[in-house]
Amino acid sequence: MALASHLPPELQEQALSEALAAARRIGDEDARARALSSLAPHLPPELQEQALTEALAAARNIGDEYARAEALSSLAPHLPAELLSEALAAARSLPEKDALGLRSPRAEALASLAPHLPPGLREWALSEALEAALSIRDEYARARVLAALAPHLPPDLLSKALAAARSIGDEDARALLALAPHLPPELQERALTEALAAARSIEREDDRAEALASLAPHLPPELREQALAEALDAARSIWDEDARAEALASLIPRLAEWPAARLYPLWTETLPILARRTRRDLLADLRTLVPVIHVLGGQEAVSETFRAIQDVGHWWP
Repeated sequence: MALASHLPPELQEQALSEALAAARRIGDEDARARALSSLAPHLPPELQEQALTEALAAARNIGDEYARAEALSSLAPHLPAELLSEALAAARSLPEKDALGLRSPRAEALASLAPHLPPGLREWALSEALEAALSIRDEYARARVLAALAPHLPPDLLSKALAAARSIGDEDARALLALAPHLPPELQERALTEALAAARSIEREDDRAEALASLAPHLPPELREQALAEALDAARSIWDEDARAEALASLIPRLAEWPAARLYPLWTETLPILARRTRRDLLADLRTLVPVIHVLGGQEAVSETFRAIQDVGHWWP
């Protein structure tokens, strides 16, 4: 399948045909469902629906309820209208919550499936997914489902989801952040203020940095820079070097609007940390950091940085 797109047309069809035959022979339903759903978009129309039908059948037969929910979720964006009702029935057959009440396979599957349903079914699926989400005991799992539902909820369900998000502890930053842009103005400002307070209270530095950085673009200007500065402080204090480098690399592009005088000290502090990783990791980080390098020195600085990496590449692992 990976090779097919690079082959000449006369070989591409043969490669896809062989990939389809191989996918169908996979014994494990989970692996077969994932292989068929990944392959389907590349197949000709007459084989595409057949592959998706087989993938859905395999997904419905997966024994583990979480793996079944995940397979249905990954299939949702690819299913034609005539298969969506079958996927919906399969999602509804999942347990509302597991034995300990920590997660809800049904809510997770419905949250992924609902945006692809026709309007009448969509609202009904969203309502059922929200009800299932409210019964989840684990705060992280509940926040994750609420965040997935947030962009799709109609106004009458948003207030219910907001109340649920506010009942969560530190993890409510994730749910509140997802909900806030979709709230009416009179609720949005308060929700963002609450999300900022929740993000600041997160104990793990990497999670706190991520939450503050994600929240910053939605805040008013006077709070935006402060949230980014706090995210940067949290990222710098991460003890594990690889995790710190990853957090800094993901955060710095958000700071590209800062003046060069503020960015340069940050750059000189961050680059040595990144350089202690492998060359492959550094190149990936630098691609993320291009906006900052451009602010500091223009296109020539971007080119010079990459040329410097190439120059030392013969001794760098």
